Amino acid sequence: MSSAEPGAVHGGSAAAYLSAVPDGGAGPRDVSGAGAPAVPPVPGAALSVPRRAGGGALIETKLHAPALRREWVPREDLVGYLAGCSSCRLALVEAPAGFGKTIAVAQWAASGMEDRPFAWVCLDRGDDDPARLWLHVVSALQRACPQFGGEDIVRALRSPVPDIAGTVLPLLANELASLAGRVVLVLDDFHLISDQGCQDQVGLLLSHLPAGVQLVLVTRADPPLPVARLRASGELAEVRAGELRFTAGQVAALVRAVAGVDLPGPDLAVLAERTEGWPAGVYLAALSLRGHSSPTAFVREFTGGHRFIVDFLAEEVLGRQPAGVREFLARIAVLGRFCVPLCEAVTGEGGAAGIIAMIERDNLFLVPLDDRRGWYRFHHLFAEVLAGQLAGAEPDLVPVLHRRASAWHRRWGSAEEAIGHALAAGEVAAAVGLIAEHWYGYMDTGRAGTVRGWLDWLGEDQIAADPVAAHCAAWCAALTGDLGSVRRWLPVLEAAGEGGSFPDGIRSAGSSAALLRGCFGFDGVEVMLAAAREAAGLESDPASPWYGLARVALGSALYLSGAPQEAAAVLAEAVASPAAIGPARVAALSLLAVVRVEGGEGAGAGELVRAARQLVADGDLGETQQGAGLWLAAGVLAAAQGRTGQARTEFEHALAIRRRWAQITPWPVIDVMVRLAAVLDDLGERPAAVALAGEAGQLLAACPGGAAAQRDRLDRLGRRLSRARPGAAGAPLTAREVTVLRLLQGTLSLREIGQELYLSANTVKTHTRAAYRKLGVSTRHDAVARAQETGVL
Repeated sequence: MSSAEPGAVHGGSAAAYLSAVPDGGAGPRDVSGAGAPAVPPVPGAALSVPRRAGGGALIETKLHAPALRREWVPREDLVGYLAGCSSCRLALVEAPAGFGKTIAVAQWAASGMEDRPFAWVCLDRGDDDPARLWLHVVSALQRACPQFGGEDIVRALRSPVPDIAGTVLPLLANELASLAGRVVLVLDDFHLISDQGCQDQVGLLLSHLPAGVQLVLVTRADPPLPVARLRASGELAEVRAGELRFTAGQVAALVRAVAGVDLPGPDLAVLAERTEGWPAGVYLAALSLRGHSSPTAFVREFTGGHRFIVDFLAEEVLGRQPAGVREFLARIAVLGRFCVPLCEAVTGEGGAAGIIAMIERDNLFLVPLDDRRGWYRFHHLFAEVLAGQLAGAEPDLVPVLHRRASAWHRRWGSAEEAIGHALAAGEVAAAVGLIAEHWYGYMDTGRAGTVRGWLDWLGEDQIAADPVAAHCAAWCAALTGDLGSVRRWLPVLEAAGEGGSFPDGIRSAGSSAALLRGCFGFDGVEVMLAAAREAAGLESDPASPWYGLARVALGSALYLSGAPQEAAAVLAEAVASPAAIGPARVAALSLLAVVRVEGGEGAGAGELVRAARQLVADGDLGETQQGAGLWLAAGVLAAAQGRTGQARTEFEHALAIRRRWAQITPWPVIDVMVRLAAVLDDLGERPAAVALAGEAGQLLAACPGGAAAQRDRLDRLGRRLSRARPGAAGAPLTAREVTVLRLLQGTLSLREIGQELYLSANTVKTHTRAAYRKLGVSTRHDAVARAQETGVL
């Protein structure tokens, strides 16, 4: 690309547009491949001959580093690194077009951190001629180092058949060795040197460089030189695309310098993300922002379809490729990531490995995605340009390519990409089937946004017309607390009835609807219980993952209805189901532990809590609704064992999670609130307990019917909080005495209660006698009855 004067954006050329972030130098760039200047020469200026070089096809402007410009973003980090690597034989600055490689090296050359002279050669395709290449190298060294002679080298180059390896390079190496000082030789755009002989000659010079000379190659592709050996020996300095990408601060600086605009932080973040820190992309955006009425709107709309981006990539990258390569690039542009087999499946042709190796070597905005070079992607803006060209040239081919990609990904197990390509191909039925097959796996790992994206792509009309899609949409909504969407899709499921099983294994649309009502209870406990019974009847196959979930729903509904023993039996079936998914098993274990604690079976409950805790850890379910069930069970067990402070911590954690789903499933929220209020009261924080109980009452009042058991619990809590604790001479019961009373409600002996609480039998007897005295009773039965009557229990 040519350099232009500041503000000289003209002629529609991408080279002119990118004058602030070129890869090339200040001189005109040869884009014809014939070695001629890109602009007509000006006698005595553009083609002036250095006084000491003496004849030959010398282009003076190729020997200048770009002059520093006001809008260039300082790269002190890179300059400091390069200046600190002066002992390295080779400095390799390699990145795709537009990454500011040349600018970074030019800033290094002009930096106060560097005192060595720089001999600069801007290479072009004409330098594939060895005589021309080395003439420019000698001339650059003459300019940089007045003591460098070079006349013998020039004479050798003038011979009809110059002996480069045998004569020119030995002379050059000797001349460099005789220099009193050090020098840096920069070969800019080295990727344009494709002649094997020229490449070998540069490698030969590199291997014989004197200690005071450093070679710098600025290139879009790794050079065919012994880079690995130099790296291993510590003789290589490297700067690549990762180091050249702009940070948000550098994006802001360039936009300010070029456009005079200070973008707010969110817009800067969007621009940095869209361009991936690509300096050329940032510069193009900044040019477009000049005088723009709404910078924010522009940034949000800036994509690879922007005309400056298209011009640049079409001219500087795609236009230089053979027709077959351009066709290959356009076809695989439909792929977010690609490998050799996928490319061949999509294009329908072989030979992808060779083409990918070539475009990686030529650095056509290819990003390796693994260390083995198995998977790649294109720079986002480059991919957008390719996709735009394909859509314009062969629009009917686009869905065909997506269809092939979807089939390949489905065959090899990449569900997300199979779905995305099916949707892009307009293969709605195939996409819905894939979504239904895989939606839960994504929801289960926190990928609800991905599932919602698929459903949004389908659109509401398509979801309403397809019970399978409505099933996925309804469950996605339920699991994210969107009650409005659940109610919108439930009628679709109920209208479909028992039409057959779905790809995710659920028995039918009717079973899906019953499970939704039975699991979440948004229509009240009575409806919840009836729906859960229906779902449990429909999901009768223990080998189905929905079998365990249906029994969790039924067990929860039974518990909320005041039938804990029935609930325990059903929950045990869910725990024993071999196909039960992890979250359903956690929910079953947790609620079963609660039931057993309340039934005086604390030891068995502890084992259940430990099993649930392991599943939560293994599945990373800590902040899910099922995780909240574990924290509730752990709190109930801690309270029963007299660890009131621990119980409070567990209940507060459970409540913080459950509140997020209070609209769609209020019952667990109310349950945790009631238990936490009682613990707060035990800890002497009655005002906080009263406030929490009041909040639970308000939530319960807004719930549908069938909550008699919950209202009874809340009433008992209210009575407890409205009275002082009874006791002899007004002495309140201690937390440990209340814990012992709770266990006295069951069938455990005093010795067994001691084992539950890790106390001796004598200590339990002491707490029991103290509680009897304060309650004014003399028997276990009377103590429990009195404690329940007064709200202590």
